[in-house]
Amino acid sequence: MVAFLVIFALMLNLTDCLYIHTVQTFQDLRQQGQKGPAIAFTALVSKNTDVGSKAVVKYDRILSNVGGAYHPSTGTFTAPFKGVYSISCSLMSDPSNSVHLQITKNGSKLSILYSASSTHPHAGQTLQLLLNKGDKIWIQNVNSVVAKLHDHG
Repeated sequence: MVAFLVIFALMLNLTDCLYIHTVQTFQDLRQQGQKGPAIAFTALVSKNTDVGSKAVVKYDRILSNVGGAYHPSTGTFTAPFKGVYSISCSLMSDPSNSVHLQITKNGSKLSILYSASSTHPHAGQTLQLLLNKGDKIWIQNVNSVVAKLHDHG
């Protein structure tokens, strides 16, 4: 029991250090004059959607696009200034197929989400990234076949 408490206390200290480091990163960026307007967007597919092999997901329902950094015609988010961004993606495949979606930055894989066939599994990923002005983020189908995304109302 004592060993558990010691390990737990060490974990709390490590978590505190990570949190303080994250806060410091934000403060450092602000001190370096990295300021800009608010940037946020929320986009989704509003119906069952087919995404071609290796194609970018183009969300058809834009709930918000503060700052205009998300481009619905290309499915790409472009960082308008250097800063820390939170990028989040969720996925539900159509039961007829499995889907692998990739969170991509400037053409390089950051993370892959997977949703199996025959069920309605949900996958999600959130990343906190330091992006430079002009960096591009998009979500794409990495399968060599069409991906059927599921929207359940």
